Amino acid sequence: MKKKYYKYFFVLIIIVTVLIFISLIEKIYTVTLDDTKKTHQAQQLQMARIVGEGINYFMDHLVNDMGLLVANSKIITSKESILEQYINHFQDDHNNKIISTVLISDSVSNILYFAGAKPSALLKKQLNRIIQTFSSTVNKNNYLASEIFSYTSNDFKSEKAFLIVFSTSELNKHVLNKNSYISFLVNFDLLIKHFIKPLQLSSNDFIWILDGNGRLIYHPKHEEMLFKSIYDEDKKCLSCHNSFANQKKMLESNVPSFGEHTIIGGEPSKIFAYVPIKVANQKWVIAISTFLPDVTASLKDKFQLFFILGVVILVTFLFFIFLIYYLNMKRIKAEEIRKNLERVQDYQEQLNHTARLASIGELVDSVAHEINTPVGIISAHVDSILLQEDKNKILPEDIEIIKKQTKRIGEYIKSLLNFSKRIAFNPESVIIKELVNDSLYLLQPKFREKNIEIVKEFPADVIRIWGDKRQLEQVLINILNNAIDSMNKNGKIVIGYKEIDIIKDKIHSDQLIKSVMITISDNGIGIEKENLNKIFESFYTTKEKNGTGLGLSIAKSIIQRHRGKIEVSSKIGEETTFSITIPFNFQLD
Repeated sequence: MKKKYYKYFFVLIIIVTVLIFISLIEKIYTVTLDDTKKTHQAQQLQMARIVGEGINYFMDHLVNDMGLLVANSKIITSKESILEQYINHFQDDHNNKIISTVLISDSVSNILYFAGAKPSALLKKQLNRIIQTFSSTVNKNNYLASEIFSYTSNDFKSEKAFLIVFSTSELNKHVLNKNSYISFLVNFDLLIKHFIKPLQLSSNDFIWILDGNGRLIYHPKHEEMLFKSIYDEDKKCLSCHNSFANQKKMLESNVPSFGEHTIIGGEPSKIFAYVPIKVANQKWVIAISTFLPDVTASLKDKFQLFFILGVVILVTFLFFIFLIYYLNMKRIKAEEIRKNLERVQDYQEQLNHTARLASIGELVDSVAHEINTPVGIISAHVDSILLQEDKNKILPEDIEIIKKQTKRIGEYIKSLLNFSKRIAFNPESVIIKELVNDSLYLLQPKFREKNIEIVKEFPADVIRIWGDKRQLEQVLINILNNAIDSMNKNGKIVIGYKEIDIIKDKIHSDQLIKSVMITISDNGIGIEKENLNKIFESFYTTKEKNGTGLGLSIAKSIIQRHRGKIEVSSKIGEETTFSITIPFNFQLD
């Protein structure tokens, strides 16, 4: 990875790590908070059940005892003393009477007897109301309960109570008149406190109760809201509550549950659990609420320690990441310095090699001219001998070979000038088969020396192209020489060619150019992958002693001048294949 990208990668790792850490902390806190809330709500639900079960037990005990009392009474005059005993039976731990009044009335609400506190006008009003509805109500227990009301006045600050009324007609027809009713007034506040006190609620928890009409009938902190209904939703109520959706859901439900709601009147959010109970014909919903911050206060204290520990771990982790980054940067920097030194050394070697080649170029110019002179003389004498063939009785075939090879020596001398100057480009009609065969013929001694097998894959058709035969021959010889050098004895070279169509360019994708592809494959040592793009560079060579690094570079420039391309593929230890593509016709620059 490059140095500049490595820095960005390092920054990205830090950002991702911090985001993951924050997300993980948030997730852990959320899960822990939910578990804490659910645990507390489960405790609230259990306490609300205890209160509800206690009230139900008390009411069953109260009604059953009154029924037995009336059923076993024989003397009317003793009623008052019996009723007093009944009142004294139901007291709290401080001798406060939960049953404040017991009375006997007729069917039109006239009070016949009473014991305990004197009935108030509000009590008589509630008694009349419940007796009027008694006959129209089907109740298997034969008793009804009134709604909660203020015993002495309509002021919410006065004591709150409710009436339990049941008919005596089925209990004792001999003692009481038919259609008589026994009623007892239950002190609601004392009743609730009697069952709340054993719970030993913390200062964070408080109980509140709604009746079936949505009225708030008990609340230790907001007594001013007593007897107000959630269905009225007056301005005073909405100044503290967003809505009463949760409360309405509680009234509609008949099973215990829990929830959470937000208060807008300066108080924090609350979590709660509730239990609906039936008191005769009345429905009460007993709820226990807790301010959410009070529940999460201890959690936050614990979580602060966890968060600090997490930050320490994160900082330690980031420190090690930074340390790894620092060490890697040092390693990368050292690697770059080493590569730069190697590159400088390579450049220096190339400069030295170029200097040597420049000297060789000067030598080539002089040597080429010196060799050209005797070659010319030999060629002239060969021509003279051929003119005297009849006199000397020599073999014309041998003389012809000498002449042809002398001509080749001259052409090779000209090709040496490629090191120092660009020779002329002379295109002509070239038969590919002859081009390949001539190139192979020139290298026959080398093939025989290493016992290399030549496999020809030529098509039956004659393929001609327009090109410089001598330069194309030089390309093939360079490639074949490299193939020979890459193989030991008993190697194999496969050479072939075929006609192909290539796309002109992306713009003219529908135009095809007829071309010839020449392929040369050998089973030599192969070329390293990292060197495949270097072998066509000037002065690059893998031949430590004999290579000039110009052969394939010159070959590529020749093929490019023919508007073609040369490509190479290789598998180490298996094969190397050169592909040369040349169009049939082309235009010179």
